[in-house]
Amino acid sequence: MKFLKFFFLFFFILSCSNNITFIDNGDDITIEFLEGLNEDPNFKLSKDVNGFYRLKLDRNRNQTIQRITGRLIRNDGRPIETLSGGLRQKVEFSSNLYWWLLKGDTVANITNTFINPLTGELVYTNLPPLINWRDVLVPTINQSSYTDDNTGVFNTVIAPIRNMEGDTMKITAEYVHSITAQEEDSNFFSTIGQKIIKDSVYVILE
Repeated sequence: MKFLKFFFLFFFILSCSNNITFIDNGDDITIEFLEGLNEDPNFKLSKDVNGFYRLKLDRNRNQTIQRITGRLIRNDGRPIETLSGGLRQKVEFSSNLYWWLLKGDTVANITNTFINPLTGELVYTNLPPLINWRDVLVPTINQSSYTDDNTGVFNTVIAPIRNMEGDTMKITAEYVHSITAQEEDSNFFSTIGQKIIKDSVYVILE
């Protein structure tokens, strides 16, 4: 499922001059999630007949970690190269699911390990747990990453919690492309707008 949304800034530049040449308006850019949502065959998610992916939650942990992979490329397969950003492009991610980490909840249990210099034994010491000091709304997806220079592949991580069993997670990847143009008989390039390119998938949490 792909959505395109256009934002044109300084549109009066185009209306006042016929000497503008578009250098890159992003029409040939595609953003998509890989089949199975992962490039590693061992961690691909299955898809049902309705096109929804399915993720089995880990009942022994609060969060289930799953890498999500996609690709941002030109239609001919080349990675995107821009005048301002080079080959590595930033991709933003969002999810419709969040959870509360409450004040007083244990964030992590910390164990210190060291070699006893007298006995040569490995010693484990449990340190005081790390306690959350305020209520925090926690997203279920890392919010951004960068594409690979050579392939345009990007990765993020989702981490739904076990209480979300039965929920459907909507994952959206978004790339903001700067539209560049050049005035006639000039070496000056300018950004005259932005084009937002999105792709979304759905994951049923089981």
